Amino acid sequence: MSIRQKLTYLFTVARIPAILLLTLLCVPMHAQALDAHVLPNGLEVFLVQNSQVPLVTIMITFRAGAIVETEQLNGLCHLYEHMLFKGNERFPNQTEFMAAMKRLGVGNWNGGTSTEYVTYFFTIPAKHLAEGLEFWAAAVQNPLLREDELKLERQVVYNEIAGKQANPEYRLRQAQIHALYPDYWFRRDVGGNLQVIRSATIEQLRFIRQKFYVPNNAALFVAGDINPQETLRLVNTFFGTWKAGYGFPVLEPHKPLTAQKWVVVDNSPTQGQAHVQMIFRGPDTAIDTASTYAADLWTQMINNPQGRFKTALEQAVPELYGGSRHISAGYYTQRNAGSTNFSFTINVPDEEELWNIIIRLRAAVLQEINAMHSAEYFTPAELDSARREIENNEIIARDIPARYIHNLSFWWASTSTDYYTGYVDKIRTTTPQDVCAYVKRYLHDAAFLTSIWLHADDEARQHILPRAAKNPR
Repeated sequence: MSIRQKLTYLFTVARIPAILLLTLLCVPMHAQALDAHVLPNGLEVFLVQNSQVPLVTIMITFRAGAIVETEQLNGLCHLYEHMLFKGNERFPNQTEFMAAMKRLGVGNWNGGTSTEYVTYFFTIPAKHLAEGLEFWAAAVQNPLLREDELKLERQVVYNEIAGKQANPEYRLRQAQIHALYPDYWFRRDVGGNLQVIRSATIEQLRFIRQKFYVPNNAALFVAGDINPQETLRLVNTFFGTWKAGYGFPVLEPHKPLTAQKWVVVDNSPTQGQAHVQMIFRGPDTAIDTASTYAADLWTQMINNPQGRFKTALEQAVPELYGGSRHISAGYYTQRNAGSTNFSFTINVPDEEELWNIIIRLRAAVLQEINAMHSAEYFTPAELDSARREIENNEIIARDIPARYIHNLSFWWASTSTDYYTGYVDKIRTTTPQDVCAYVKRYLHDAAFLTSIWLHADDEARQHILPRAAKNPR
């Protein structure tokens, strides 16, 4: 899937000014060369030269976020992300930190925490490359983590997460991750536990820093108007003495679902429509990288508005809102919690018929999954179109230096850079038989979660909750 579809559940601390963002998105990237290096301390360095405009984007990304947290530390990677902007040995408080960025001519900057990575970046005039690298080296290597700043930032992050929890969809998301990942649900909860955030200590943040904010768990990306050799020399100067640490942990994989599960949440703000999802586990890139290419091809083909899947579902379930236009399915790439999701919206009938419609919908989806055992389910034309669409999306994604390294950093964290740089070639060689193998392994006869989100008044009339609780299938 395109990176634009994959960046979800990301908490950020700043926004990109619209004018500068438009400028960045209008700069074509004609030079696609990627220079990759690894420093002796384990820091991976990726350099992309493009001299169309005198700008440079510097980004540093860590394999961190919810994926490395325990239940007792849930949410602290997000809090640490905020604390990094509060000062370091070179710029000892937030005022000096922000003033330094202003002197560098920073037009856009950001920090974000997601399920499987934490990232920081800014874009500056190319003439300030050395100062920009020195800035981020000081920020990530020597944060002060002061008690007075933590006291303030705990409340800032607490309010941010509390605000997101007030969104009705938050309850749905929490119910889903607890059902899909019962043993390690906290690895999917980016915002974290409010009480953990409220009681966070400097010692806990130092623990996170020593474990995960280390060079052998990080990658530095520099793209724009640079000389790669000179840039690498500067990187060695500012980051070469950074001491390696623990790094990315060995994780116990999430267990596969062993039985059908149901989640019903009745706080949707939309009366008259029920949102139904069927969520299957896998593949995880840490376990089965090969199947992810087939899953991405499958995603493109299954969403063909005139394809067999959408046509069959629209005929089997005429109560679907908007017909095939609101049917979607797709695979979401993750190192530790990949998933395949079918999503539908159903018009809630006046009579107590919604449960029967949901059962009919599930049966229709499973019937099509069974039919996908055949390599002829998708036509050769659909396969060729899907390959072209993926290739075109990747060309567009790599066309602009800043966007290129944003994409690259995601893939570095959730798979590897080799995965990303060889992605299109792998897609070209993925066969219909590979797609069938993905379906057989992860969808056919697999346990899955059925998730239903509806308005409280609709639930009162349709009685979905008690029926789902009694339904073993």
